[in-house]
Amino acid sequence: MNKNELGVFFLIAFVVVLLAMVNWLPLVNAVGLVGVAVLACCLRKENLSGWAKAGLLVLLIPLAFWVATYRPAGFSYPHIFSLSGATDAVPRYEFFANLGKGLCGFLLLYFLWAKPRADEFVAARKYAIPVALLSPIVVIALAIFVLGLDVQIKTLQQIFLFALGNLLIISVAEEVFMRLLLQQPLRNAIANMSTNRWLQEWVPLLLVSAIFVAIHSGLDGAAIWIYALAGFLYGLSYTLSKNICYPIAVHFCVNQIHFSFLTYPL
Repeated sequence: MNKNELGVFFLIAFVVVLLAMVNWLPLVNAVGLVGVAVLACCLRKENLSGWAKAGLLVLLIPLAFWVATYRPAGFSYPHIFSLSGATDAVPRYEFFANLGKGLCGFLLLYFLWAKPRADEFVAARKYAIPVALLSPIVVIALAIFVLGLDVQIKTLQQIFLFALGNLLIISVAEEVFMRLLLQQPLRNAIANMSTNRWLQEWVPLLLVSAIFVAIHSGLDGAAIWIYALAGFLYGLSYTLSKNICYPIAVHFCVNQIHFSFLTYPL
């Protein structure tokens, strides 16, 4: 472990202990975050064998998902705001700052974000950038048409607060999980078995798009297809660019436009 990694671990320990002390983070999730950091740090070592990397991923993927989603009975993350419902007693939407999910996302981003390999497919920017720019427009337009979303403009304060949480908690964490923990390792594993570019890129893209839909439980009807399209376009932006910033930006824009100006939640 180098000095930078050691410094990160001390910072992680300080932050999670502080958040646990003020009851903004469950203690078990704080311990889980340390475990995520240790496993992710080990995973990025370049001299690991394929089997060692696979073993670390088998441990890291469920641990990261658990840290991001587990909430002990009686615990609530900090409440940021609510959208009023038909009656004041029952809000239609409440936004909580899931600090476990946000911290997990940034830890994985720090440890797993790597430059594309020399033999890896990366599309020219003249293709990757238009896909990233058009994807939010396509998803939102189809959602309006298929789901019948109405105009529902939020206050500037709500838009600002949601934007912070959307970027720092939702978009970063979900895209890092989907791309750096699932799509990229799947792509690397297939590349070790086949030189076929189509297999290397399309199989991980389609599988992870299906996983994206599956983890958004409670979907039914046309909403499933909207999420499938969104997950596919997020993944496509990564397939073309091999840059995690692209799917994060696309995911952020879709969520932000939907929340700020349209019926929310669905």
